[in-house]
Amino acid sequence: MSKTQSKIPVPFNPDDFRKEGHILVDTLSDYLEDALSGKEMPVLPWNDPDQLAEYFSFDSFGCEKESMDHFIKRIIENSIHIHHPHYIGHQVTSPLPATALVQFCTTLLNNGAAIYEMGPVNMAMEKNVVNWFGSAIGYPKGFDGIFTHGGTAGNLTAMLAARQVKTDYNIWEDGVKEKERPCYLISEQAHYSLGRNVKIMGLGNKSVIRVPVDKCFRMRTDLLEMLKKEAEQEGKRIISVVASSCSTATGTYDDLNAVADFCEKYDLWMHVDGAHGMGVLFSDKYKYRVNGIERADSVVIDFHKMLLVPALNTLVMFKNGERSYETFAQKASYLFQKSQKNVWYNSATRTIECTKSALGIIAYSALKYYGNDYYNQYIDSRYDLTSIFARLVRNNSQLELATEPESNIICFRFAPEGFDVTKVNQINSNIRDRIIKEGSFYIVQAELNGKIWLRLTIINPVTSEDDLKDLMNRVLTLGQEGIRKMD
Repeated sequence: MSKTQSKIPVPFNPDDFRKEGHILVDTLSDYLEDALSGKEMPVLPWNDPDQLAEYFSFDSFGCEKESMDHFIKRIIENSIHIHHPHYIGHQVTSPLPATALVQFCTTLLNNGAAIYEMGPVNMAMEKNVVNWFGSAIGYPKGFDGIFTHGGTAGNLTAMLAARQVKTDYNIWEDGVKEKERPCYLISEQAHYSLGRNVKIMGLGNKSVIRVPVDKCFRMRTDLLEMLKKEAEQEGKRIISVVASSCSTATGTYDDLNAVADFCEKYDLWMHVDGAHGMGVLFSDKYKYRVNGIERADSVVIDFHKMLLVPALNTLVMFKNGERSYETFAQKASYLFQKSQKNVWYNSATRTIECTKSALGIIAYSALKYYGNDYYNQYIDSRYDLTSIFARLVRNNSQLELATEPESNIICFRFAPEGFDVTKVNQINSNIRDRIIKEGSFYIVQAELNGKIWLRLTIINPVTSEDDLKDLMNRVLTLGQEGIRKMD
């Protein structure tokens, strides 16, 4: 009697995987060459959402009979092209090909990284990345860090630690008490996820105390004393100040030393959201932007922004590593033995994620193969190019800067004389809409003080001054068309 063959192993056939893998790498390499060269292609191939959903229905292109190669090409053709030099929009980077290859490996291995047994290599590499950044920040002995999937989770992890450490009772176990409600001082220009995290913690909007910004959109640290006093008069208790390095909308760096002075004076937790701008730790020229970072209790940095790795990949650093274990107090006896309490290699004790991909391996690979010299050149070049574009804007009477850029983020707008704010806002919104739908560039917009600005993040390593000049000319042309339509 012959043995019945199971069909379950069929999809795992190594020969099929090898064949499809070679085709995939060839396809992606051809795409990478086209995108990086600035080949004529829409940066964002604009599609109606419903039409695109229909295009990718399960019944399309022969269902499961469609070749994998054709399927991959359809994905590429309809995706936004982040490696294209005209992608200068959101803070999402064009990942280094080497990190994509390493992630190809870790995806197939699928080692979880919540406990050492499930991800030993990741935890070993994660530890070395943490050590590198602790040294770069200037932390004394005793620092520690963990990886999370994204800056939102990273900031939440640090803010939860602040809540647990700076309240007088075990808020994790006992819940929030109304008396002396714990509150966070957060800049008006901070990333929206910071205020949302406070609400996720169940503290409510009253626990988010917004700090006004100056004309450069930097936190007004001179108002911290007043805001703290007002909060205490209302029965609230300030436990933390959250600084931005840099802010999302304008790329402005808060004064970290001023924040640290205030936090040390009142024994508050200082957290720095450095998701985007903390890459300057690699830059000899721009590192001064984060002077005082060594005084922060916790810091977040996104590798998937200025460190050129696939999203999501975030590192959370703690000046006092023991504090990171106070974030969560629950027990999971089936995962952690009592003797393993407070060990660096079991990250699930310190993050909200019970299953985590091999983020440490990807970050380690980027540092291993590129490191200080490459990142120093890359970050300097993007910050320098942003300053060059700012000069071009200043020299054109029809354009206006929101503020002098401090990073690789810049806000500008078409600002013709003789038009009120409402009309100028409409013109700039229309300019952005036209540009992204025609696919010539990908840019975003920001609203600052009631005005609409065109916002660029010059993050792509191959974006050049000529590319930015082309964008400026396109903005001017569309702006003039907007004026004529209003006449």
